[in-house]
Amino acid sequence: MPIKDPVVPSFGPKAGKIKTYLWSTDSKGNFIKVEMSTTKRSFATLGQNDRVALDTYLISTGKVPSDSLRKTLWNTIVDGAVAEYKGGKKSTPWNVLSVLQAQAPEQILDTRYINYDASSADATLNIVAKNIGFDTTQLTVEDRKAFAAAIADEAKASGKQTTRKTSTGGTETIVTPSTFDAKVFTENWLWAKTNLGDPSKLPTKAIASLSDVKKVLRNNGIDYLGQAEINKLAVDVAAGRTTPAAINSQFRADAIKNYPQLAQRLQDNPDLTVMDLAQPAVSAIAKWLEIDPTTIDLTNPYLDKYLRPDGVTGKQSTPSMADFITTLKNSPDAEKTSWAIDGARSAATGLARAMGFGV
Repeated sequence: MPIKDPVVPSFGPKAGKIKTYLWSTDSKGNFIKVEMSTTKRSFATLGQNDRVALDTYLISTGKVPSDSLRKTLWNTIVDGAVAEYKGGKKSTPWNVLSVLQAQAPEQILDTRYINYDASSADATLNIVAKNIGFDTTQLTVEDRKAFAAAIADEAKASGKQTTRKTSTGGTETIVTPSTFDAKVFTENWLWAKTNLGDPSKLPTKAIASLSDVKKVLRNNGIDYLGQAEINKLAVDVAAGRTTPAAINSQFRADAIKNYPQLAQRLQDNPDLTVMDLAQPAVSAIAKWLEIDPTTIDLTNPYLDKYLRPDGVTGKQSTPSMADFITTLKNSPDAEKTSWAIDGARSAATGLARAMGFGV
């Protein structure tokens, strides 16, 4: 939701003082001139969304949000808007902040602070959600309140400060090293909120992993998982809890069970899938039946018959490649290929010539 500039009262400075103006917007979004000192004083009445916007920039630049830093930032962007006004540009303070945010890395640079309020928690949530592609419209007001409480409790429990007297009579503060990482904590919280039953609701980072997960499963003949289970694997990959290689290992036992003729080869090549081992047969099918190899998977009837000629019994070994190619050439689907049609045409021409026809 775009943040509108606060509606600032129109009262100005005392008579005789030079007025310094900037552009703001009214409740209808129309540009209005406001006086600089009045705008700076309006910091005290900024709403929650405004404070979140300020905190988002502070956190993105490695600073710990506090009222003093928020006020300093607000004064800075107001000064920037004044400079834009003097330059003839209609830029409000929030336009200036948008420019600053575009130059910031938009990630959490410093996770050592342990004090969170509603606006800094919201800002942290928004930054991390954007980085992993989580749609924040899925979060309710109650969700955000729960997150603010959770991150505040977790952060405070991690870093401890104690004060003790020194040998010289003074005091010193001892800070226990903190293991709290705001980015990791927030990512995990958001992953837990992911709607696993709806692929369209997955964070974009998980959607990017989804094709890799489906490929591993498809290339091992694993077809019994539901969509929510597949989505969960994609989320785990995106969250760094597993990898496509680990998923391949996870389902290796099922692949061996489903393709017993390949059992030893799968054991000897733990990084490969059933489809990897089937590539010579895939190439033969593509060549002799003139099929795009990218459309051939383990459900292809010719490939399935080659890999497990007696199903999952595993007593009959796979045929030699020469025998398999002969089978392909003699199959009904081969009759539609260009090489078969050309061969039939050549045979017909030869027969006509032998019978004395002038062809």
